[in-house]
Amino acid sequence: MAHDMGKIIKQRRELLGLTQEELAKRLGYKGKSSINKIELGLADVPRAKVPAFASALGVTPQELTGWTEEHAQASFSYCLEQQMRVLGYELLYDADGNVVLCGPHGETQITAKAVKELEARTAFFLKVALAELAKGGEL
Repeated sequence: MAHDMGKIIKQRRELLGLTQEELAKRLGYKGKSSINKIELGLADVPRAKVPAFASALGVTPQELTGWTEEHAQASFSYCLEQQMRVLGYELLYDADGNVVLCGPHGETQITAKAVKELEARTAFFLKVALAELAKGGEL
């Protein structure tokens, strides 16, 4: 992972026409050696510094880490399906693109659109609940 992020940092830095020394200065490092080690994959970017690196390079933290929207969607879908299993439900997909929801009350054919709606509603609920928690509130 460090090596992949190092490659992204180097590509972005070079695209922006920055030297390792200039990037190091922007990020508060004493010299370019830390940047060089990161770009070579010999050192990791400290988690707390990822937003600063991203900002200095004009990308989002997700882009810097190589986490694309496709990754996020696939990861969210996978997590949702795992949670559904814990609750006793399973989504089955057939070769024709049909989706079957299997659960305690049997099987029901649903649409792919219904699955996307479930994902959207779940994501919205999580966003609201996490925002409340981040404010120090309770759910």
